[in-house]
Amino acid sequence: MVKLIDLSVPIANNASEPSKIYHSRLGSREGAKKISIRAGIAVKSFPDSCFLTLDKYSLTTHTGTHVDAPIHFGASMIGNNLNQKSITDLPLNWFYGQGKLLDFSTFPRKTNITVEDIKNKISDGKINLIKGDILLIRTGMDKMFGDKRYFTDGPGLSGEATNYLVSLGIKVIGIDSYGLDRSFPVMLNEYKETRDQTALWPSHFLGRRKEYVHIERLCNLSMLPYEGFKLSLFPIKLQGADASWIRAVAILGD
Repeated sequence: MVKLIDLSVPIANNASEPSKIYHSRLGSREGAKKISIRAGIAVKSFPDSCFLTLDKYSLTTHTGTHVDAPIHFGASMIGNNLNQKSITDLPLNWFYGQGKLLDFSTFPRKTNITVEDIKNKISDGKINLIKGDILLIRTGMDKMFGDKRYFTDGPGLSGEATNYLVSLGIKVIGIDSYGLDRSFPVMLNEYKETRDQTALWPSHFLGRRKEYVHIERLCNLSMLPYEGFKLSLFPIKLQGADASWIRAVAILGD
């Protein structure tokens, strides 16, 4: 029997989302008034003098559970070609396939997950990571979604760790924290102290040199096994966009 597990956080204003979401709704009664004028018919033509509702949202493409496209990482050179792929340039088969999970839920907050950390997790034999797998990184930060610490306290993948995974043939990496890199304040504070540019968004900027994408703000990874599941992570077809919201779903069973 197939079991579906929702891996997406809700899109709504809360302390974990620094960018405000604007939402308005045209009610069915007001809708009847507006459409009756445009259509040249009476409001009472509709059952109960009500038409249909219409919602409008204004939000960034990086709100909620979303995938970053290569164009988001900035101007980049891969081989002899500028890598400026948007969401609609990416192949759909990247976003459906076998999922694997590495569990770093007991890992210290605000720190980098290193290549050695990744290798140690793989070597314990719980997963067999192969080219084309979709890799999920569980940090447990999703339990803090809605709290401001979700934005400030997250661990992340070091640039070297992300590069190592990409070298294994992984094109899609997902994480259940605010971003694939450490939290904004952590990186910025380190840079201010050291002036070391590699402290700033190393996994994102790796995308200027290596072709891969990552998915941020997943949830419920604690409900998944280490392997033996499929993932459906299709982005919305936002023409030319630098990112897209997704409804991430894990599929377990036959």
